[in-house]
Amino acid sequence: MPTKHIDDATWRKVEKEVVKAVIATKKGFKDAEIIKILLNKGIEEITEQDYINHSNRSK
Repeated sequence: MPTKHIDDATWRKVEKEVVKAVIATKKGFKDAEIIKILLNKGIEEITEQDYINHSNRSK
């Protein structure tokens, strides 16, 4: 699996999602599973306008 740097603030969000998933399902999850779920859900939902908005905030 390719590795990319995830900043600390974003990683804390991922960790919170792991906890939410475990509590909701009462089953264990690997970090990679949650990242995959989050990425796939985000890919389904993101629009070109979201990229434009992010680009404008980054300036």
